[in-house]
Amino acid sequence: MGPPPASLGLDPFYAKHLDAGGIPVVSSARVEDATLQVARELIDGMLAERPDLRRSMVADGVRVGVMAIDESTTDLPEQRHWKKPAPDDPRLTPCERKHYDRIAAMSDREYWDSRARGMGGRYTTGAEENLRGVPDTRYFGENILVHELAHAVLYAVQRADPALYRRVEEAYANAMDAGLWRGDYAAVTVQEYWAEGTQFWFNSNKLSRGEDREVLSADDLQAYDPALYAVLGEVYSHRQRLDADVYYRHPARSRIAARAAGSDC
Repeated sequence: MGPPPASLGLDPFYAKHLDAGGIPVVSSARVEDATLQVARELIDGMLAERPDLRRSMVADGVRVGVMAIDESTTDLPEQRHWKKPAPDDPRLTPCERKHYDRIAAMSDREYWDSRARGMGGRYTTGAEENLRGVPDTRYFGENILVHELAHAVLYAVQRADPALYRRVEEAYANAMDAGLWRGDYAAVTVQEYWAEGTQFWFNSNKLSRGEDREVLSADDLQAYDPALYAVLGEVYSHRQRLDADVYYRHPARSRIAARAAGSDC
């Protein structure tokens, strides 16, 4: 544990740094050292079976940031100047489009700070209280960093293993045609399909319940959507457990309501 190396060129906001096999894990001074270590172990566990994907992520400059409990999305320098989406922005969920008047009344900061406590992509973020499993906090019962890092993993699949990526797209298209995941966040895009599936693979997602399903575990996922299960199995460990994940088979996963598509607005 130490300060970020100057070669990363980071804002002075960042005071702590760990290396996860070439992927920097960074935070302000407010985050406990142990929390960054949890994040590093999750990253290493998710990428254990595919060093080629890790290399692709390192080459692409993927970095992981951790928010302190009293920090918000727009406290992070890379997200400080984010603007809220316009009414026609494709990133809007169906619920957000339906109730865009709520977004219109918010400032940019209010929108993003209420939108989530974790973002995916080249700069993936998570929150300390979620990584440490603090009860009665937002998203308690599911591991948001696992979800958000899964987005970066799928981008790496697209670059490093395009044949597999085409199979992921095919699995998603077929699932949508078959009416699977109706009303669930997994139905929104192929990226969310993969990220939600990743959480189920590692037995670290909230219950998804619908007229045709009750999915809580990796076994449930295999029975309900075997095509998604199959492509996930070409990337992740078949132990289906991340040792640093506090939500592995946690009872809180089944006590929280399933997140419907767009219900996070």
